[in-house]
Amino acid sequence: MARRFSIGEAIGEPFRQAFRRPVTTMAWGLITMVPSFIIFAAMGPMLAEMIERGGLAAAGGQPGANDFESFNQFMMFQAWSGLSNTLSLVALLVVTTAIIRAVLRAPRRDRVAFLRLSKDEFHVAVIGVAIVVGVGIIAALGIAVIAAFGIVGATTGAAWAMWTAVLLGFALFAGLVVLWGRLALIAPTAVITGDLAFEAGWRAGRRQTGRLLLLMLALIVVSILIAIGFLILFILAAIVFGGGLEAWADEAAVEAWMLAQLENPLPLIAVSLVALIPLSWIQGFSTALWTAPYAVAARSLVPSPGAEGADAGGGEV
Repeated sequence: MARRFSIGEAIGEPFRQAFRRPVTTMAWGLITMVPSFIIFAAMGPMLAEMIERGGLAAAGGQPGANDFESFNQFMMFQAWSGLSNTLSLVALLVVTTAIIRAVLRAPRRDRVAFLRLSKDEFHVAVIGVAIVVGVGIIAALGIAVIAAFGIVGATTGAAWAMWTAVLLGFALFAGLVVLWGRLALIAPTAVITGDLAFEAGWRAGRRQTGRLLLLMLALIVVSILIAIGFLILFILAAIVFGGGLEAWADEAAVEAWMLAQLENPLPLIAVSLVALIPLSWIQGFSTALWTAPYAVAARSLVPSPGAEGADAGGGEV
């Protein structure tokens, strides 16, 4: 009998993980948020200078070399920014693998939130790089072909070329969406099998393309609904605690508030530490939302080599 997975079970898994393991979920979110604190700390003095020199509008874009007092300051900011981005990728790798491991070991508990530095993380990292490079090449080639038809249509006025470009654009987007459903099974398959499971992960998605597409569409809908809910909560909080939405449109008031926080950051730090608890849970849940469902699918589609999973023999460093 052909293997298959439950779309409902896959969609419900992030919610089960987040509410059954709230502390673990907060740990996942906190780990992915910590690298961003580096860039925030580096931007503090620079942001204050930019506001004092040119107002908040001057700080609205990506900081450039002219926004700093010296080239060395600019290079230092770029170095901290690069470090933050690198650590963010490492944190995402570790947390993503931990979420997969938590799904595969659903009944079990773990003292370190399923976080490891093992061969699984190495395999997931290699798979992630390969997928990004491969999909990037496919997308670049597709965009080049679409652009070529678009240029022909724009220069010659040929309607057929423009319509071809539009249809190819839709086909490329649909193809990448379908492709992602298959590729998303490779990382959890690697954790199950304990090796670079490119072939096994791809094979697991055979005759499941439609269900994987439905899963992705359902996750998009769930993400939109959650985003709308948080937007409503933000607007209500702005109305109740922020003096109304019109206060956010007053640039001078916002600048004065930001400068006050930079000059005396202790109250903001205290509030941020309190808010960090729910925010870290939300961040952890958001990461699980797009990771756990595919781990559930792989768990149902891939034969497990052992009850312990890929980590059964150790492999931690």
